[in-house]
Amino acid sequence: MYAIKKCSKRDGRVVRFDRNRIQNAISKAFIESNEGNVDIAKKVTESVIERIVRSHIENVPNVEQIQDLVEYTLMDLSFTQTAKCYILYREKRNRDREQD
Repeated sequence: MYAIKKCSKRDGRVVRFDRNRIQNAISKAFIESNEGNVDIAKKVTESVIERIVRSHIENVPNVEQIQDLVEYTLMDLSFTQTAKCYILYREKRNRDREQD
């Protein structure tokens, strides 16, 4: 399987891809929604990674694309409350960045 080595940050920097960042965000959303736990977050993270690989084999995925795939994966797996928590947190962070 293709390994994701890099991702692009919002400011355009290309950095080492860190799957733990995805898993931590998903875990926090699960805690907020009470729909899952760390073990489920690991499995969802694997599904997200698979989607990234299928979507960006020749490209470096950016943060927005990765976050979109997290949302789609949560919804596809019927974790609707977790997806809602994830989306709301993502929007809050976007607003916070705009104010800075």
